[in-house]
Amino acid sequence: MATPMKQAPSQQGKTPSQSQHGAAATPPVSTPFSTSMAGQTGLTPHGPRSSPQQFKKSPANSITVMGHPGSSAVNFDSPSAAAALGALGMAGLDMNLDGVGGLGGLGSLGRNDGDDRARRLQTVIAILSQSKGLVSEAGLERLVKRLGMECMWEDDMGGGGAKPRTLIVAGSAIELLVAFLNDAVQSVSLAFPESADVVAKHAEEAGKILLDDLKLAPGQNPLTKRLDRFAANFEMLATLDKLSVIPGLNLFEAIGGIYESLERLYRWDLHKVREDPTYNGRNDHYISNTVLCTRNGRPVMHTRGRVGLSLDYWKEKRLLPAGTEAEAAYIQETEKTWGVLISCAPLKDLSIPPVRVSDKWVSMEVEKVNGPEDIQPGSVIDWLQPENTILQPSDPSKPDPGGHGLGADALLLGPKFPEVIFKAILDPPLHVPVNVWDEIRQRGGALPSAVFMAPITLDSLLFPVAPGTQQDPDEPRSITVSRKVDVCTASTEAAQWSQTTHRNRLWIYRPVIGKTLTEIPFSHPQQIIGMLPLLRQYAFLSTILQKEFGPNQAPSAPPAAEGKSAETTATTTYEDDYEAFMAGSNEKETYPSAASAPGLNVDVNFTTYPVPRLNITFPFQQRTASVTLEIQANGQVHVESQNVLDECNSTAPDGRQRRPEDLGKMLEVTEDIGEWLEFIRTRWA
Repeated sequence: MATPMKQAPSQQGKTPSQSQHGAAATPPVSTPFSTSMAGQTGLTPHGPRSSPQQFKKSPANSITVMGHPGSSAVNFDSPSAAAALGALGMAGLDMNLDGVGGLGGLGSLGRNDGDDRARRLQTVIAILSQSKGLVSEAGLERLVKRLGMECMWEDDMGGGGAKPRTLIVAGSAIELLVAFLNDAVQSVSLAFPESADVVAKHAEEAGKILLDDLKLAPGQNPLTKRLDRFAANFEMLATLDKLSVIPGLNLFEAIGGIYESLERLYRWDLHKVREDPTYNGRNDHYISNTVLCTRNGRPVMHTRGRVGLSLDYWKEKRLLPAGTEAEAAYIQETEKTWGVLISCAPLKDLSIPPVRVSDKWVSMEVEKVNGPEDIQPGSVIDWLQPENTILQPSDPSKPDPGGHGLGADALLLGPKFPEVIFKAILDPPLHVPVNVWDEIRQRGGALPSAVFMAPITLDSLLFPVAPGTQQDPDEPRSITVSRKVDVCTASTEAAQWSQTTHRNRLWIYRPVIGKTLTEIPFSHPQQIIGMLPLLRQYAFLSTILQKEFGPNQAPSAPPAAEGKSAETTATTTYEDDYEAFMAGSNEKETYPSAASAPGLNVDVNFTTYPVPRLNITFPFQQRTASVTLEIQANGQVHVESQNVLDECNSTAPDGRQRRPEDLGKMLEVTEDIGEWLEFIRTRWA
C-alpha cells in the first residue's frame, strides 16, 4: 500500500475531481481545520468510516501552539505523531486524543488522577481522624473498632425504666466493660484475665483513669464531652494487646516486670539518700525529689491521668520545701513533671533486640557486691540480662486468638523471637540539638540517623517564629520580652512583695540545628537510666528559658501578690536591626534603656556548644554585672565566670562567706532567671 503524500502548497485544498492526476495512488490530503472551524466539526474518529483524512479533520488536529488562539495551527500527518507528542508530556499541546482508538490513556500520560484522588482522600481522612468524637454509645463503639478491637453490646434484662447497656471489649489479654445509661457512662471495669499478678494488681487504678476520661465532670455537658483523653489511654492498651501473642508473649507482663525492677531500684535509692549525712533533717518530700531528679528516677504505674508505666525523672520547684501535707498535695497536683512512658512497638530497626518478659532486670540486692568494681568509689548497680523470650510454633488446627497469623508459617519456621521492641515515649517531648538527639537514640541501641531533614534551629523549636514571617536558619536572632517579676523585700515583721519590670532580650548568635525528641527505642531499662542526666539537662534549660521568654507565664507569687505576666514584644534579626538603623527608627520603643524608662534591662546570650551556656548581663550596683552559667547534666548549674561578688559583698550580714557557686545553686532553687536576678540585686547589693 502506498504511503499518503503531501501535495504542493498550490494544490492543497483541491478535491480529487479537481486534481489533474485523477487516479492518484493515494487520496489527497485535506486542509487542516482552522481555529474558527474547530468548534463546528461534527466528525469523530470513533465512526465506522474513520480514516486518516477524517482524523486530520477532527478538532484534535486543529489545535494552536501552546494554547494561544492567535498562533499558527499545528498539523500532524498521523495519529502516531500526535500520540508521540502526548507521550512526551507536551502539556501546552492539548491534543484531546482520549477517543482515538486505543490512545485514550496516552493523552493524559504523566498524570495519575486516581493517585491524586487517593492522596487527597487520605489527607481528608487524616484530618478527620484527629477528632476522636464525643462520649456516647456510638462514638465509643466507633473508636474501639477504629483501633482494631472486637466489641459487642449486652443489654440489661432487668425491670422497667431506662435499662443500662454494657459495651464489652475483648482482646488477647484485656477485657474492658463500659456501662452506659441514657448515653452516659456509669462505670468502667478493666481486667487482665490472661496476665500474672504483676499486672492484675494495677488494673483497678487503670480502670479509674478510664472512668474519669469518660464520665461527666461537674458542670460538663454530654454534648461537648469528648473522647480524646480516653482515646490516648485506650490506644496504648490496644497497642500492647494487639502486639501480644497469647500464650507466649504478654506485653503487659513485660511492662509490669520492668516496673518491678525499677521500683526495687527506687527503694534502694531512697535508702542510700537517707543514709547520706548531707540529707540529715530533710523530710520525705525533699528526699523523694532528690532521688527523682538526681539518681535513677521514680517509676509510677497509672498516674497523672495516664495509663501505663512512667519513669519520672524531673519536676518543677524540686528544691523548694513543702511545709504541710496540704501544700505537698497541691504541689504534686499543679507542678509540672517530666516522665518517660514505657510501651512497645513493632520491630523495624534490626539493631534493637526484641522484648523480653522478665522482672529480673536488676538483682534483688540491687548493689553489686564481691566484684572488681568494689575498688571504685560509690555503688554499682547490679544489672542483669534476662533470658530471651522465644515464641513457640502454634498449632495450625487451633484459631489464632490474636490474629497474628502464626499457624502454618510458625510450624515451618519453628521457634522465633518476637517482632516487638520496647519504646520510651517522652512526656512531654524535649527540644534538643540534633547531635544530642542522635546521641540519646544511640544510647538506646539505634543506629546513627542518616535522614536528611529541613534545617530547623533549636531556638525556633523553643520559640516558634510568628506565622507569616521568615527566619534564615543561619542568621542570628534576638527575642525581646517585657515581663513583670515579683520582688520580695525582707523586713523585720514580714516579707513585703512588690513588682518590677524586666525588659529581657535573648541573643542567639550561633544558631544550631535542633530536633524534638519524642520516642526512644531500647532493649534494657539500664539504657533509659543512662539517658536521664541528659534529659534533665534540657528539661531544666527549657524550663528557665520558657519562664523568662515564653509568651504565657503562670502566676508564682503568694496569693496577696499580683501574678507575673509576660508579653513577647519583638523577634528580630540582624537584618531587621540594620534596616531599622538605616531608616532612622528609634529602638527605644521596643527595648528602652534604663535611663529612658523604669525597669531593668537584661541581656541573655544563649549558646549550646559544647554544653548549653547562658551569659546574663544586667545592671548591678552602678555597674554592669555579667554571669556566665553552664547547664550541665542532671540540671546542675555551674558558674563559669562572674563579676557580681567582690570584696564589698563577699561576706553576708550573718558572717557567712558567699561563694560563686552560690549563684548557680540559687538558680537551681528558683528555676527563674527574673527571680534569681532580683534576689541578687536585693539581697547581695
